[in-house]
This record gives sequence, C-alpha cells and structure tokens, in this order.
Amino acid sequence: MFSRYRSSFNPYLFSYPNYSYNYDRRNNRGNNEVHRSPSTEEYHYGRARDTPRYWERDRAINNYRHRSRGGRSTGEETVTNERENERPATPPAPRPKPEPDDLMKVLNVKAVDLHISENTVKHKTDEYVCTKERSVDGKTLPADLVVRRGDTFKITLTFDRPYSNEKNDVTIKLTIGKHHAANRGTEVEFLVDETGNKSFKPDEWGALKLESSGNDVTIAIHVPVNCIVGEWNLHVRSHALGKTETGEAKTLVFNFEHERDIIVLFNPWKKGDGAHMEERVLLDEYVLNPSGCVYRGNAWTRGAKEWNFGQFEEDILQAALFLMRKGFKEDNSRAMADPVKVSRVLVKMVNSQDDNGVLVGNWSGNYADGTAPTAWAGSVKILRQYMSTGKPVQYGQCWVFSCVTTTLCRALGIPCRTVTNFASAHDTDGSNCIEKYFRLNGNALEKADVSWSGDSVWNFHVWNEVWLSRPDLEPRGHYDGWQVIDATPQETSEGVYTCGPCPLVALKAGECGVKFDTGFVFAEVNADEVHWELLPGGGTRRLKVDKKSIGKFISTKIPDGKPYKLSEAPPRYDLQPLSEIRRLDITDLYKYPEGSEEERKAVLRAHQTANHPVPGTYETESVVEHMEYHLRHSQEVLIGDNLPLEFTATNTGSAEREIMLASIRVASKAYTGETGRIFFEKKFSGEKIASGKTVSFKTVLTVADYLPNLMELAGLYIEATATVKQLGNEPPQSRIKTHDFRFRRPDLDVKGPQDGKARLGEPMQFVVSFTNPLPQALINCDISMESDAFEDIKDEHVPDVPAKAVFEKTFKLIPTRLKQHAVIFSFDCKTLKDIAGSATVTIEK
Repeated sequence: MFSRYRSSFNPYLFSYPNYSYNYDRRNNRGNNEVHRSPSTEEYHYGRARDTPRYWERDRAINNYRHRSRGGRSTGEETVTNERENERPATPPAPRPKPEPDDLMKVLNVKAVDLHISENTVKHKTDEYVCTKERSVDGKTLPADLVVRRGDTFKITLTFDRPYSNEKNDVTIKLTIGKHHAANRGTEVEFLVDETGNKSFKPDEWGALKLESSGNDVTIAIHVPVNCIVGEWNLHVRSHALGKTETGEAKTLVFNFEHERDIIVLFNPWKKGDGAHMEERVLLDEYVLNPSGCVYRGNAWTRGAKEWNFGQFEEDILQAALFLMRKGFKEDNSRAMADPVKVSRVLVKMVNSQDDNGVLVGNWSGNYADGTAPTAWAGSVKILRQYMSTGKPVQYGQCWVFSCVTTTLCRALGIPCRTVTNFASAHDTDGSNCIEKYFRLNGNALEKADVSWSGDSVWNFHVWNEVWLSRPDLEPRGHYDGWQVIDATPQETSEGVYTCGPCPLVALKAGECGVKFDTGFVFAEVNADEVHWELLPGGGTRRLKVDKKSIGKFISTKIPDGKPYKLSEAPPRYDLQPLSEIRRLDITDLYKYPEGSEEERKAVLRAHQTANHPVPGTYETESVVEHMEYHLRHSQEVLIGDNLPLEFTATNTGSAEREIMLASIRVASKAYTGETGRIFFEKKFSGEKIASGKTVSFKTVLTVADYLPNLMELAGLYIEATATVKQLGNEPPQSRIKTHDFRFRRPDLDVKGPQDGKARLGEPMQFVVSFTNPLPQALINCDISMESDAFEDIKDEHVPDVPAKAVFEKTFKLIPTRLKQHAVIFSFDCKTLKDIAGSATVTIEK
C-alpha cells in the first residue's frame, strides 16, 4: 500500500547531512540560482548558515510529503521561501469535500483464526496435546498452534468491514523473548503481499494473501528454515487510508496482539534445517514415536527396559522450551536456531550439576529421600515434577538421563535415539587406555586398588545420538549425521557437565581433535584395556593387553516407529528373545571390526592426540603363553536360582605344567564398574597338567551366598585366577579371568484385551502379575504406570508378596487417544527392584 501512495517521495532526497537538498531555494545573493548544498566540510566550517537548519530541513520534508499526497497538491509545484516570507501568487484551490466512504476510519481486527487443526496436520504436530482444547485440573485450556520452521502456515483475519486492496494494508509482526530486537533476530515485521504470486526464499520471513471473503482475509505466513525455535508472539497491524473532514489524507494503524503464542520447532523434514534427515521414514521413530526401550545389562546378558518418552503429552513441550531458554540464560538469540548449540545446552540442563537441571544423579544405592532410578518407567512424571516444584528430581542414573534427553529432543523436533554401549570405558586421565592393576598375595593374584588410576569399565553406559548438520566443522558436510550427546554428569566440557555433540564419523576415524569431546567418547567405545602387575620392588610388569574388550554390542531399538512390544507376535519369537529381535546393533558406526587394520590405525591416531598417552611399549611387548584359561557359567539365570561356575586351564605348551593354586572369587558389582567386597571364594589345590590336557575347577554359588550381598541391578563380578609353577628360567606365570554377570529378574505379565483393541473413552482393564522367585517375602512394594494414551495412575502402594507367591492386580483405565500405544507398568520393592512389563493396545473410535 505504501508504494502506491508514496511513489513520488524519495527518502534519500533529504538525507542529512551528507546529501544534497534538491528542492528549489534562492540563495543569499538574491538571484534565482538554485542552491546546492555544500559538502560535509563546508557545512561544518565554511558555509554553515547557508545550509538549512535541522528544523528547516524537517519542515521542508513535511511540506514535500503533503504536496505529494492526494488532496494536497494543486497540480503545480509551489515554491516557498520561509526566510523571505514569500507567498504563492495564486492561493490554492479549496479541497473538495470527501465522500462519506472516504472519511478516516480505523480497520479493526476483530479476530484471528490460526487454523490449528489444519496447520498442525500439515506440520506433523497434531499429536501434541497442547494443540487441542482440553481440561486440566478443572480448567479449560485453549489450543496452541505448533508449527515447524521452513514451511508456511495459514491464518484468517476477521475485520470490522470488508478489506480493500486499494485502501488497506496488513503487516505481521512477530517477537520472541522479553528483550526482543530486530538486529538480534528476535523481532521481525513484514508486509502481507497482495499480488498472490510471491515466492519465499528459505531463510526469509514473509506473508502472502491467499483469499478474501466478506470481512475475512486468509494469508499464508512463511517461517524461515533458520528461524529461532521457541514461542513467538503474533501482532497483526492493519493500515487504513482515509481523509479527515477537511480532506487531508491520513493513514490509521490498528494493532492486534494475539493472546496465544505460536510455537516454532525444528523441522527435520525440511532440507536446509540443521536437523534435516534425508530418510524420512526414520523420522517416524526418531521424532514421532512416543515410546521405546533402553538396553541394559552386560555384553552377554542384554535386556530391554521399556520407556514412555511421552514427548507429546501435556506440559512436556513447555518443559523442553523452558529448559532450552534456561540453558541459554533466557537470552533469546540466534543460538536458539542452531540445533548443535541447542542439543549441547539440553544435555547440560538434564543433569543438576549446572543451573539446577532436571535430575540428580545417585549411584549410592540409598534413595530414601527420593525415587530409585530403577523405579522410573517414563520421562513424563520426571519432567512434570520438575516443572511443578522447580527443583531437581531425585534420582537418576545414565539410562534415566538418556531417556529424558530423548524426550526433550524429540519434543523440539531434533531426531534422537537412546543408545547403549556395553563394556563402556570411563577414561579419567585422557590416555585412551583403561589401566587395571594387580598384585601377588602369596601365590594368588589379586586386584589392587591404586590411587593414581580412576579408570573404570561400566557394564553398560547409555547416551544419545542426535542427527545434525555440522556447518561449524570443516570440510563442510563431512561430519554431518549422527552425533553423540551425553547428559550423565561424568566429566566437564568447557567448564560445565555436558558432552557433545560428537560426530560418529570422527569417532570411527579416531579424530579426537574434532569437537566436541571426541577423545572422551572414543575411549568409551574403543580404548585398549591394559593389565599391569605391581612388582614388590615398585615397578610394573604388563600382564595382558585386551584390545577387544571395550565397546561391545552398541545397541538401540529398531526404527520401525512402533512400540517396543507389538500387539502381534513378532517373527522368530521362538528362536530369539524379544529384546534381541527389537535390537539394532550399530557398533559398526562407531568403529571398524576389532583387530582390523583400519581399527588399529584409528586407535593409533587417537593415541597420538591423547592428553596423557600411555607408553607405546605395551604395543610391542610380547609374552609367550603356554596356558589357556576359560571361565564358564550360564548367562540366563533367574534371581533365586543357584549359579554353577567352572574355571578350566589347558596346557598348550610341549612340557608338563603345574598349577600351584587356582581360585574362584565373587563380589557384587554395580553397573558402573564399582565392586563390593569379595563375599564368596573357593580355592583349589595344585594340579599337574600334561601337554594338550585340560583340568577343570567347579563350584556352585547358592542363593544364600549371593542374595544378601546383591546391589540393585543384581550384578556380579566373577574372578578366576591361576598361578603356574616356574619352569626352567621362566618366571612363575599368574593369570586372571574376569566376567561380569547379571541375574535375570522376573518380568511383569501385563494382559489387556484379547484382541489388543479398545474403544476411545470406554473403560478397559489390564491384569498385571508375576511370581516372586525369592525364598523370602517382597516388602515395601509400589507399582506405577506410564502411557501416553491413558491418564497416568499415581504410584500405588501394594501389599507384601510372600516367598514364591504370585502377585496380581487389576487396573481399570479409560483410553484418551487414538492409534497404537504402549502401556508400561513398573514394580519396585526393597528386596527386588526393576521389575517391569507392558502391553500394546490399539485404540479405535
């Protein structure tokens, strides 16, 4: 509109002070020579008075504007000279009396329809509960518009009269944050294009008029692909051109501020977005799937714990936006448009070490003042508790940190998955080696605790991967793809407890200088494990280098977009456990095959950039081995059953050998690698072994032996040692074999409808049961439920379960959402923790 009524006005005509003033004006000499404005230097020093004063210049500009508008010009240019008080020879013609329709009237915006249902389907945000009108705690909450950047959404404006292209214009203004400003990208304003054929560049805001009918005008607003993610405030400004009663033209502006913010998220479906993923089918899992699982256990006894991510549920998107703002110190800036920076901030905010984040980590086993990490089955209750209290939630461990991170990333539109690394190293000194120390106690080799080594190997460790572009790294595009982020507070990065994003491409190549935190993550998946014997004189002797023990079976759920437990029986169910059928092994994304030339080159490259590299002697030292040892036991033993153990020694040399002493020892072990005291030990007397022969040492670990000593995840550290008598000039050889073991716990059996279907809004029931496998009662028992299709039941205290007895409880629930959903139940008690189970139900109208 402004171009139609101001086409003859050149704003640069009166620029001050370095431009000429090209309006006619007689000079001081009394002739009719057109005055030329002096240069800047002349203005300040030579002819200052000949240059118009600022008020004279502004007055001339206003006069020029009035002359250029309709109703003010007589058709002839009128020259004025205020200094000489000159008047036009002929007075201007009187203004015609304006028609009633031309009189000045504001164009009022009466309402704005955000077309929430239509827009959210288009933007794949219709699953968010906040996009529907709903009742929460007795209050009716209106629907919010949630869109993804890089695309358009439409709104309809309703005015108090029909809209006129000739007399009206509309501008859209959007702001984000308390202290918004155009130069920070937090305030934008643009005119609605009325031509109907404008195309938008990917990185520009814009609006296009689509249609008008009566008092309604429908427009499409384009959100740039690099837009700041967050809650944008919408202003609509209507401009109406009219005339006063005296005929003077005037434009009136009406400002309408919408009461609800428009939420803008990342758009992994859109090319150009930093979170764009080319394989769109994977986004059904990594952005849109509200449930899944997390793998735990150890490399040989892996198990899946089901989890309700619940990124679409009430309060969860608001929690994600709040934590993002808090992580950036409420500084709404362009950094909040960068998924690399956003993901790094989110993992910082999931732990409570900095800025009072979501979760307090606790590995002590004492959770009396909070909730045990094993009792959680979803992220929703955790985030709701954090948002309602404003205090960090007690307690979490690595899988809880990871699953909450998955929820937050998916809520904001960043593709994310929970990943488990079995036999995960924690390298505390930056050497890319995990060093373990042992010493001889008589003829027995024992593990030695030394103060200078804080290295450990966790049975498993859980982190996240997010799919991102990395324009901050060169060469451009080379490091795009999956990136590791880790919210578990282990080590600081740039002064805060965060980790990543770290490109998997760099990890696989051993490029530990690539940011962020690549060296630390490389050691977790590909460090060498070196065993040293402490000698009586103070030195060390290398016992063993294990180049294959770290980083095994790196696992995540298969990306099918469905709940972990399907309602139909999966294929191969009779041949493999469900946890293996639903597991995707991604070890090859992290490293080359163990022992391959490429893998050794990557390790060597990592050692060259290590902070404290271990001397390379361990790579070249060689020890002639004449004995081969194996530690054997069943991998699937239900807690409450006995555990048989066997240690074998085979003479692979040509001469007879004698084992002076052999032993099997057992201690409880936390999944973090921390071991308790040795509570079981069986020693065996010496035996002579002929060349090529094998001897076997057997024992049985009974329930009475281990049950009083178990830690919460029922893990054991099993150690078998043998000392071979000196032969000739050879020194005595002491060797040790260690295994991590975990007892299997019972699963909750959850039975829903026989056909796996239910009706929306109609009551249905689930029967939850299991058999106590222990020879003692289960006391202080609680059960909880998580699902995105039902209202969560509160944690419910249930009676004690007698020894070997069956627990059973029925729950009546009303489904509130359509489609297929998982319902996850979790049972927790003082004696036996981490019992869970689920059912999948399809909800129809």
